[in-house]
Amino acid sequence: MNKTTKQMTSLTGIFLGVLLAGTMALADDMGNMNGMTDMSSGMGSMSSSEPVGHGKGVIEMIDRKAGTVTIKHGPIREFGWSGMTMTFTLRHRSSLKSLKKGERVRFDVVQSNQGSAVITKIHSVK
Repeated sequence: MNKTTKQMTSLTGIFLGVLLAGTMALADDMGNMNGMTDMSSGMGSMSSSEPVGHGKGVIEMIDRKAGTVTIKHGPIREFGWSGMTMTFTLRHRSSLKSLKKGERVRFDVVQSNQGSAVITKIHSVK
């Protein structure tokens, strides 16, 4: 082996050793997160500090193209809202498939940064 090859081999070994040590230290830190529960990855999910309102009402209109549903609902105390009829965007458009006009529903709602009301969960009530 020539001198350059030996140097490259040594540098590669040092680099791999540092990389492995750093990875092991990170894994050890992640394993010591005792007491931390209900953590969110932050990938498309809502933050734990985002207030959630809980409502129930009757579906007045569904706009599948726009991804919205209009609900005549009772008070949503978490936001200080009185009963009213509102149009909501659905975070998960797939929820629209199972909804029907006149259906009684319960739902969870958050307020987006733009001020619109976004339903995060919705299901029918018998």
